[in-house]
Amino acid sequence: MSKNIKVETIIPIGFYESGKNHSIFCRTKEQPENIFIIPSKDESLSNFSKKKELVIFKTGFLEKKLKPENIDNIVSSKEDKNNILTFTYKKGNTKHLYLAFSRKDNLCIVQGPISKIKNRGGLVSNYSHDKNYFVYYGESSIHTTFSKDLKRWRKNEEPVLKPRPGFFDKDSLKFISSKVMDKGILVFYDASIKEGENTKIQIGLAMFSLSNPNKLIWRADEPIFENEIPYEKDFETKGIIFSDSKFSIYWYSEKTGTLCTILDLPFAFRKIKEKIEKIEKHQDNPIISPKIVNNKDWMTEGTFNPAALFLDNKIHLLFRAIGNDGISRVGYSCSKDGIHFDELHPEPVFSLKYSHMGDKKLVKRYDPVMYPSGGSWGGCEDPRMVNIDGKIYVTFNAFDTWDNIRVGLITIDDEDFSNNNWDKWSTPKLISARGRNKNWVLFPEKINGKFAILHNLYSTDPNKVVVDYIDNIESIGSEGLDLTSPDPQKMPNNKIVWHNRMRSVGTPPIKTEAGWLVFYHATDRAEPSKYKIGAMLLDLTDPTKIISRLSTPIITPDMWYENEGKPGIVYACGAVVKDDTLFIYYGGGDKFVCVATIPFKKFVDSFKNISELVPFISKVTFS
Repeated sequence: MSKNIKVETIIPIGFYESGKNHSIFCRTKEQPENIFIIPSKDESLSNFSKKKELVIFKTGFLEKKLKPENIDNIVSSKEDKNNILTFTYKKGNTKHLYLAFSRKDNLCIVQGPISKIKNRGGLVSNYSHDKNYFVYYGESSIHTTFSKDLKRWRKNEEPVLKPRPGFFDKDSLKFISSKVMDKGILVFYDASIKEGENTKIQIGLAMFSLSNPNKLIWRADEPIFENEIPYEKDFETKGIIFSDSKFSIYWYSEKTGTLCTILDLPFAFRKIKEKIEKIEKHQDNPIISPKIVNNKDWMTEGTFNPAALFLDNKIHLLFRAIGNDGISRVGYSCSKDGIHFDELHPEPVFSLKYSHMGDKKLVKRYDPVMYPSGGSWGGCEDPRMVNIDGKIYVTFNAFDTWDNIRVGLITIDDEDFSNNNWDKWSTPKLISARGRNKNWVLFPEKINGKFAILHNLYSTDPNKVVVDYIDNIESIGSEGLDLTSPDPQKMPNNKIVWHNRMRSVGTPPIKTEAGWLVFYHATDRAEPSKYKIGAMLLDLTDPTKIISRLSTPIITPDMWYENEGKPGIVYACGAVVKDDTLFIYYGGGDKFVCVATIPFKKFVDSFKNISELVPFISKVTFS
């Protein structure tokens, strides 16, 4: 039977999945004595039909008829060709977990209660172990119960997932749903708390072994989704729908109605990678290598981390060079095709001649063990450059022990730069305050008439990066700018698929129609010692706002030249666009200059296939 929804209040009580089709189980405020099912509209996770169909729950055992108004927390599962529902049923002041078989004609045959369980739970779809079916359940800790016939159940007395003191999930854990993946069984749980006048939404995730569903093999250190909304007593997480490589979480309260957020499904990497255009490392890599030049050894130990600029139809590189004296200097080379850098300047084009870097007790020589940042004990490291209004601005790291790294700045007119007039560099100045500051990059144009400095990838708002503006960057005093912000390595891992620790911004931003393109360095849990390169888009008018971030790293250290020096390092400081080709220049293994390329437009279009970086809560519509 079918009725139009007019002004009825839809109250979701569970969700149903069948292939790409999914539906909401609900009742209405006006008809609490009935349960209905509402199908999605065009396979949408947030837009559902305005029509509903009646669902009957029929008992097959001797007890009073179940009252639909007492049914809640329906979780749908599949077992072979059977559709199986678990749900909570309220008797007096107590809830009980029930199991039912769903039929095609919207008839659900209730099997009976599950092992006297009084919490919400769900059967793991299409899964058995030792011929047992498994249910995860719980509203304070997460437990399991198992059965060979879905009738007689045995509980594991010890919880498989407990609250963790000192973590986000230190209080109650409420089971939401489970999902079998190649790597294990994902269990989603609600760890939301009341915080002042707000509800802090916190969704947790754990993975259990396929060979032992009671064995925890991984647990997220931070929520996979978090948000804050004004506190409402009846606000509740209602369930999850899985759809291909996406899933949606649903909430309900009488005041806000039905809400949802759509996320990428964790560990569904293969489906996500197919959407991202592949970047090609050039077959001629490395394109610049350490060597003796004019019988001098200023670049014999390392040539890496190059800044890049496209000017006068040439691609110019300023790269970090290290000799056996352990000092970092800046070398120069240029190329017409962006690959063959045969024009190598025989001398460093810039160095800190009067540097007092480093403790006097340090042994001043090249030593990658004592000085793991490329083997250098001091000098100018990791240049980045931009051309603003006919002047080249180069920022670099001035290293003076790990506790005192400052950002340096030099400038030169672009005409002098093109003509290799390296004696025209401005007097170097330190533009950051004393302490540990490094890897500042300038935007390649002024924003609202001011220089814009991207100096941190983490702010108190995890949706943003840190950008500061200054009228005249060359007028900064000797004490530098005190641009304090949180630790850049604390970027939360819950907002991004592949990494859990940020390292630094990479290249200066590149302007595109879609936003400012920024490359950055990060590590992941699987390979915490390896630097990988990711990409993000920032808003054009407010570049503190992250629009989107690619779901996988674009460059990983898997070639010999990325592992010969310091193993597992790729580090990009420069990128340019020439003839619709994006050239990304990076250091390999703290030893070599390398390049990777991709058609520029195709790469930017890759971001269109990726969902919003920071998922947002939106209202579910019935239309």
